[in-house]
Amino acid sequence: MKKQPGTGHYLVKLVECPSLGPDERAAAELRFRMSLEFSLGGPDQVLPSLQAYMLVQSLNEDLPLDEQASEAEEQVIALWENAEADAILAAFRPLNRDMGEARFEIVPL
Repeated sequence: MKKQPGTGHYLVKLVECPSLGPDERAAAELRFRMSLEFSLGGPDQVLPSLQAYMLVQSLNEDLPLDEQASEAEEQVIALWENAEADAILAAFRPLNRDMGEARFEIVPL
């Protein structure tokens, strides 16, 4: 796939969702991307926010509970998780059906 203008150098792919046709899939991917970009401050903030979230998660996964995540790290986690949850809701709500195992992948270009 070609990079679309204004996508912030990443592609959103809806996977594990065989019940959607190409148009419904493209619309859901667009709603997800637009919501995520709005929540995070624009297309150029998506990949850095995702990378920061993944880094904080990996740094904290083996630590005891009383030593995990500083306040700043907790903010990084909350920012991403809230933005992603809102984006999933925005993408799937208009479909008005159970999406099963469907999920979105963000692929850097």
